[in-house]
Amino acid sequence: MSINKKNIIILILFILFLFSLYMAIYAGYNNNGIRLFEKSFNLSNDTDSIILKILRYPRAFKSIIAGTSLALAGLFMQAVSKNPLAEPYITGVSSGAAMGIVISLIYFNGMNYSLFGFIGAIISSLIVICFAGLNRFSISKLILTGLSVNLFTGSIISLYILTNPQKAQSLMLILSGGFSSNEIISNKTLFVIFMFAFVISLFIISKLNFFRLDENITKSIAKEKNIYMIVVILTSTFLSAISVFAAGILGFIGIIAPQLSGMIIGKDYRYLFFSSILIGSILILISDYISRTLIYPQQIPLGLVIAFIGAPVFIFFLTKKGDIFNDRN
Repeated sequence: MSINKKNIIILILFILFLFSLYMAIYAGYNNNGIRLFEKSFNLSNDTDSIILKILRYPRAFKSIIAGTSLALAGLFMQAVSKNPLAEPYITGVSSGAAMGIVISLIYFNGMNYSLFGFIGAIISSLIVICFAGLNRFSISKLILTGLSVNLFTGSIISLYILTNPQKAQSLMLILSGGFSSNEIISNKTLFVIFMFAFVISLFIISKLNFFRLDENITKSIAKEKNIYMIVVILTSTFLSAISVFAAGILGFIGIIAPQLSGMIIGKDYRYLFFSSILIGSILILISDYISRTLIYPQQIPLGLVIAFIGAPVFIFFLTKKGDIFNDRN
C-alpha cells in the first residue's frame, strides 16, 4: 500500500473520529444535537450547559483516553507476543481491576471504585510479570500466569456475588464498564497520567519492529530483547490500568482496534499507532452514544454495547480482508 493511500485512510479515520465525538457529546435519543452544539459556544448555568459540562464533556474525554489506552496496549501486546489475538488483559489487568472494585464495594460502599480498580490492575499485573521471570522472561509463562490469576480472582468474585446477592446487581453493572463521576482524582490528573504513558508509547513504537525479527537473529541479543519486552509489557499494563480508571473494564477494544488497523492500513507501526488510536476512540465514542440512547431513559452498560458492535465489525473485516495471521506489509 502506498504512503498516499495510508495518509488518506488516516484522514478518513480522523473524520470518523470527529463525527463520533460530535455524536457522543451533542446528539440525543430524539435529536441530532445541533441545539447543544450551538449552546457549546455560549455556556451558562442553564440545563443544557450543565449537561455538557457535567456529563457529556467528561464522558467524551474519558472515552478518548480509554479508547487510546486500550488500542495501544493491545497493539503492544500483539507485537511482543506475535499473537494477533493477544489483548492487554492477559497480564491480569482485568482480574486485578475487578478485585479492586470488589474491595471498594465491600469496605467502602463502592466509593471511588475506579481508583480501586486502577490500583488493583497495577498490583495484579506486576505480580504476573514478576512470576513470568524478570531475568529469563517468557511470554508463555506470562500468559499462563495471567490466566491462573484471572481464574483465581474470578472464583473469588463469583464467591462474593453468591454470598452477597444484595450487591450482585451493582457489581455486575460496574464490571460491565462505564463512567464514574465520584472520584478523588480529577480529570486533569488523569490527563497528566495518560500523557506520561502516551509519551513513553511514542518512544516504544519505533522499537516494535525489533520483535518481528526471526528468533535466530535476536538470539545473540536475548538480554536486550528481554529488557525491551518487559518495558513494552509494563507500558501496556499501565495503559490498560488507565483505561480501567477512565471507563471501567472494557473488553474487545484491545484486540479489535489493532487488528482492524492492520487489516486496512498494513503492518507499518508508524501508521498502526495512529490508526489504532483513532479506531479505539471511535468504537468507544459510538458505543457511549448508543448506550445512553438505545433504550432511553435507561442506559446499557458500555462494555455490552462495545461487544455488540465490535464482534460483527471484526467478523466483517475478517471475511473481507482474509486471514489475520498473515503478516502483511
